[in-house]
Amino acid sequence: MSRERVVANKRLGQNFLHDPYVIRRVVSSLELAGTDTVLEIGCGTGALTQHIASGPHQFIGVELDRGLFKNLCDRYRYPSALFLNQDILQLQISELISALDRPCTKVKVVGNLPYYISSPIIKWLGEQSGSIESATIMLQAEVADRLVALPGRKEFGVLSLLASYHFDMDKVMNVRPDAFRPIPRVSSKVLRLRPKLHPKLDLAEETALFSLIKQSFSHRRKTLLNCLKGSVNKVELEAALVRIGHHPASRAEALSLQDFITLCQRLRFKDCR
Repeated sequence: MSRERVVANKRLGQNFLHDPYVIRRVVSSLELAGTDTVLEIGCGTGALTQHIASGPHQFIGVELDRGLFKNLCDRYRYPSALFLNQDILQLQISELISALDRPCTKVKVVGNLPYYISSPIIKWLGEQSGSIESATIMLQAEVADRLVALPGRKEFGVLSLLASYHFDMDKVMNVRPDAFRPIPRVSSKVLRLRPKLHPKLDLAEETALFSLIKQSFSHRRKTLLNCLKGSVNKVELEAALVRIGHHPASRAEALSLQDFITLCQRLRFKDCR
């Protein structure tokens, strides 16, 4: 990276990580091996990149900002490094790794996610989970809390269920605002996501499940009966809730992921978007 001052682009939600301790912790948590392929989301000024891209493993850095992308290409000219100037949400990991000179089966993902797009990236990671070995991501603390929230907590919702369907998650560390430039007004957390190995639902069932979940949380203060009115039979829904151990007037935040899966199957719920 050139020594000239880099001005953060507010439109892209840029806050550049600079704290050496945080950088070391994140890189260490990747548990890199010589055969790994690493995909970094949003390389920025290269705070993490400089510690990863030079290894014997393959490195793929994705950076949307054209100026930062050019600086990264100029600075990290390693045979094992590839930089892409594109929107991460448009990338298909399975297609990318099959096109590499040294194809692999899965990648380790790392990234300091822009706050404004973190939820779509979590959804994207879930869709790509079959090609991911692990994902170590830095998020706004509030979003991280939503990911790991349990039923009954105010943070629990659609994002919690989406994440827990695809991943086992654990916290790596808390990150203070002054670890970034410019300094954001919120704290961050680093989470490690590991794709679950158990068989998932087929595509039609999975689509129906998340349609049910989204509709169930459409009005948080309303009961499931009210949120799902018109989509399911009221008597069948009440009976199904009782069978899984919940009151007929329960709200969505009281149900676990397995509860929703069972409910979806018992009600033969269909995607109604």
